[in-house]
Amino acid sequence: MFRISLKNVLARKARLFLTAFAVIAGTAFLSGVLIFTGTIKQSFDDLFAKAYSKTDAFVRSSNKIESQFGQAQRDQIPDSLVAAVRSVPGVAEAGGNVSGFATMTSLTGKSSQKASGPPEFGGSLGNVATTPWHLTTGSKQPSGGTEVVIDKSSAKNMGVKVGDQINITAASGSAKYTVVGIATFGDSDTSGGAAWALFDLPTAQKVVLNKTGLIDSIVVKGDGSLTDTALAQKIETALGPTSQTQVLTGAQITDESKSAIEKSLSFLTLFLTIFAGISLFVGSFIIYNVFSISAAQRQKENALLRAIGASSRQVSASMFIEALIVGLVGAVIGFAAGIGLAALITGILSAVGFGVTGAGLVISPSVPVITIIVGLVVTLVCAIAPALRSGRVPPLAAMRDVALEKGAVSRGRVIGGAIVVAIAIASLITGLAGSSAIWLVPGVIGIYVAFIVLGPIIASPTAKIVSAPLRRFRGVTGQIAGQNAARNPRRTAITAGALMIGVSLIIGVATVGSSVRQSIKDTFGKQFTGDYSITPVSDSGLGGLPTALSDQVAALPEVQSSTGLGANRITIDDPKTGKGAARTVIVVDPKTVGNLYNLGFTQGSLQALTPDGIAISSDRATGDGLKMGDTVNVVLLNQAKVALKVEGIFTQDTLANRIVPRDLFKSQNSPLFDFQIVVTKKPGVSDAAAFAAIKKLTDPSQTAKLQTKAQYIADQSSSIDGFLNFIYALLGMSIFIAAIGIVITLLLSVYERRRELGLMRAVGTTRSQIRSSIRWESLITSVLGAVEGVIIGVLLGWVVVRALRSQGLSSFSVSTTAVVFVAVMAILLGLAAAWFPARRASRSDILAAIATT
Repeated sequence: MFRISLKNVLARKARLFLTAFAVIAGTAFLSGVLIFTGTIKQSFDDLFAKAYSKTDAFVRSSNKIESQFGQAQRDQIPDSLVAAVRSVPGVAEAGGNVSGFATMTSLTGKSSQKASGPPEFGGSLGNVATTPWHLTTGSKQPSGGTEVVIDKSSAKNMGVKVGDQINITAASGSAKYTVVGIATFGDSDTSGGAAWALFDLPTAQKVVLNKTGLIDSIVVKGDGSLTDTALAQKIETALGPTSQTQVLTGAQITDESKSAIEKSLSFLTLFLTIFAGISLFVGSFIIYNVFSISAAQRQKENALLRAIGASSRQVSASMFIEALIVGLVGAVIGFAAGIGLAALITGILSAVGFGVTGAGLVISPSVPVITIIVGLVVTLVCAIAPALRSGRVPPLAAMRDVALEKGAVSRGRVIGGAIVVAIAIASLITGLAGSSAIWLVPGVIGIYVAFIVLGPIIASPTAKIVSAPLRRFRGVTGQIAGQNAARNPRRTAITAGALMIGVSLIIGVATVGSSVRQSIKDTFGKQFTGDYSITPVSDSGLGGLPTALSDQVAALPEVQSSTGLGANRITIDDPKTGKGAARTVIVVDPKTVGNLYNLGFTQGSLQALTPDGIAISSDRATGDGLKMGDTVNVVLLNQAKVALKVEGIFTQDTLANRIVPRDLFKSQNSPLFDFQIVVTKKPGVSDAAAFAAIKKLTDPSQTAKLQTKAQYIADQSSSIDGFLNFIYALLGMSIFIAAIGIVITLLLSVYERRRELGLMRAVGTTRSQIRSSIRWESLITSVLGAVEGVIIGVLLGWVVVRALRSQGLSSFSVSTTAVVFVAVMAILLGLAAAWFPARRASRSDILAAIATT
């Protein structure tokens, strides 16, 4: 049977390729994701290995606030500890290190980054013994308060050279600095795509930290007399427990940094793997359809095998062997295609500034193994039902000369579909009623399963409804197309189901995106009561605007008031468990905040916050069992314990659910930034005059974005567009696979109906009419998939919006433009998919087609 299976596969090479293509598309996505994330991880591993290659010991603060993703936020340490470390026996060199947020622009406004997003840092340039940075020819070490060394990548992006001046904005504010050097990070233009402004240590302390006498860490080079572990222990003993420091070896800080990045990348890996799974799921429809059609077309062949003694199990095993070969070929090609996909992604990232360091792609031995196993499992699972049906073919079927595939809808399918619908509705109601959001998962899955199970029931009447106008406007070709689509509703439903999944997910995402935009417009329209907004140009998520900028704006004669909004992390004790957890809080200045933000306070106000006060949203207060006057115990970054009193409760929690005064962090070493400054002009001052005055203040730095209230709200509502476009691109793969499924199904259907097509040509049907009937059949399938996709997509979006209403997603909005565009594109794609099958059907030889085989 193995030889028979192999000959069957080799005799139908086109079918092998078409079936394998669905496997190729899904496994290529999976392989590409695994290779890409592996390459990124190795890139950062190499980056940290290079960064700490000259480090034997590393001293830092033991005070920290843990982060849910990535590295913890740590306190600074006194720079006086550098001398203490240098005096430890076994230390050859020790240097203080500073790093933090700083953004650069040329005097002509060119950014240090090609695209918005990659991080921008400022720091100290250590001595040659400890730094991984290498100065290029013509460069020198920075000194004084006006000189800076920048990375080579930033120099290229800004178009600056040694001797030019640039703008730098950091915690201390904005100022001009002279570029005295350009540096490379090892043999790379920069470190991991980041932009770096490097100063001497005193300048870095002043510019980056906005404080003197503090550093982030001490990098130590040993004299070789001690092992790294012994050296670290000796330094730790010399500093003592009162210094609140932690000493690591070079290997330990390297491994810790690698682990933190791996943790951060785990979400990206999971996120992309989900989309790879969606592509494989959509591809499974095509694989199942192809094997089902193949089983129907080979009924005579299988019956002959049964007639000459092959058992039912052997016939089924033969199809499983074919599935094994198809899955193996598809997975191997998919793995190879994934290499190309990963190379394309890394190339695009490098082009926009997210540099991926290293020699090339990193392909772990586990990647081909995982890809092949997944490809084989998916293919074999999809072949189970068709293979079992093949084994049940009676020997008498050898007398038939036509391919028969059961197309009737069974009573069991109706009952099963009704049960699934009931379970899905019950799960959604339970989840949306507030019992637990986890109930929404089986509810959403149940919706898809219900449409798949009941698809054949829907397909037949839908085909008849759609074919009615086709019959009227296209005559006999429209009638034939409708009859062909209705002839086998299960096949039509499965082909349409693959398209339905892709369309529904895109419509669902578009609906959620439209609802988010509308919620932002509604919320900010009510809460934002200022006239203007100032936000950072960079959206890397690090740093922000200097806190002094708000006071400078407030001092303008055209401005009535100006206040900055910042964010910081503190550890908050859970009132119920007593355990501390890191939480982000919004930081305001009660003296200047005025009524610039309307948060719907039911008790207290922002203006009334004292240095030891906290304002909490009503939902958070209810969840934590807090009321006005209660105490919330928190721990700051420097491990200072503070008992905050609840001095305000508000209802609008889109901005935050916890707000604290800026004075709470007076004793904290880490610099504070504002992510937004809200401004109100003085009465009687024109909009143009106020805007021009503020712009004159913010323009020199080229790092602050001034907008009117309307511009700011519009900008915020469109802030998710980039992320949505990324998701659309990923989901587009599933629609592409579905279109390929239509091509495959139509090609096999044309082959199956070759005698019918030959008879039609023999009785006078023209080639043009044959092509039209195939195209209209594809149209019916595409319309069915698109309509089902739109219905499920809108429902899915509504479920997500309802589930997130407590998180500030208050408005449900359907993007009519997106719905129409996606549906029309899906239908047009289905029509395009019919081009080759229609052409092939019209060119079939009449005599060969009607010959008895």
